[in-house]
Amino acid sequence: MQRAFYGALKFYCWLALHFYFRKWQVHKAEPIPAGPVIFVANHQNAFLDAVLVICSTSRNPWALARANVFKKKWASRALTFIQMLPVYRFRDGFDTLRKNEAIIESCADLLAKQKSILIFGEGNHNDRYTLLPLQKGFARIAQAATVHNVALKIVPVAFYYEAHRTFRSRVLVNFGKSIEVPATYFAENAPAKTEALMAAVRAALLPLTLIIPEGDYSTRYQSLHGKFFHSDLVQQLASDQRVVNQPQLNPGIRKNSVGILQQVLRVYYTVNHVVPLFIIHKIINQPRLDPQFIASLKFAVGMVLTPLAYLLQSLLVGWLSGNRWLALYYLISLPVSVIFLHPKKA
Repeated sequence: MQRAFYGALKFYCWLALHFYFRKWQVHKAEPIPAGPVIFVANHQNAFLDAVLVICSTSRNPWALARANVFKKKWASRALTFIQMLPVYRFRDGFDTLRKNEAIIESCADLLAKQKSILIFGEGNHNDRYTLLPLQKGFARIAQAATVHNVALKIVPVAFYYEAHRTFRSRVLVNFGKSIEVPATYFAENAPAKTEALMAAVRAALLPLTLIIPEGDYSTRYQSLHGKFFHSDLVQQLASDQRVVNQPQLNPGIRKNSVGILQQVLRVYYTVNHVVPLFIIHKIINQPRLDPQFIASLKFAVGMVLTPLAYLLQSLLVGWLSGNRWLALYYLISLPVSVIFLHPKKA
């Protein structure tokens, strides 16, 4: 039951990602290893990051998420059912941090059973092109697993969002080479080994994503506005990395013209998606909403509401016209209008 539901949900999310993003590219430096694996990812877009990693690999990792979403019993049961585990932070209360020991042990047990874990190494999300200091969570899980004589691998994975909050933008999910953690790794001088492992993972993550130096962030970020366009996102990332590190390479501001067909398509899309767009707009414009949840909520709400809107609108067209074929053609035209839609903002 659980495996069937998880598989169906993963497939539906995989399908929805192809509609949400204009291009979703997965690059793997090597095949994803079998056996016990900890995926350590950077974190830029709330739960959309987890969906992308899970749908970009044949592995079905257990994902660690902030504990506050597990507070209600029904939520805790539902999230556990889809292979999510809570992580407690200082803001959840100092006493709750003790619960992390049980979570770490649960992760170690999963690794001993040849399962995989997904953890966001920075411990918080951030939509700036940077990499925050890594937290020790993944190293503690690895150490707990080695107590069970488990040799595991850590796979670094990073995201490159061309536009973090923009519908129909492009995203690269970039898997690096795995880092081996032998069962005896922490046997001697565990604190030093922990620091070395964290440094190795950070070094592996840095080239997988776009990093803009904080000291001159605004100027270097602006240099991306005139960047060269590459259809391959690995090439795009490499090009953008050169631009932000050498702003003089900026070719100048490029004006993005929108053709008449794209304008007509956007009008058709907007008119026929007005209900889900209105609801999404209301949700993401709440004054206290964390901005990093905007893209995730667009994706999640859209994947629920849009199919319902398609069905109801097509039934209405069929009822008003009395023509089932017209209703069918209209139904087909709705997702097609999304597939060919370019992002509103570059």
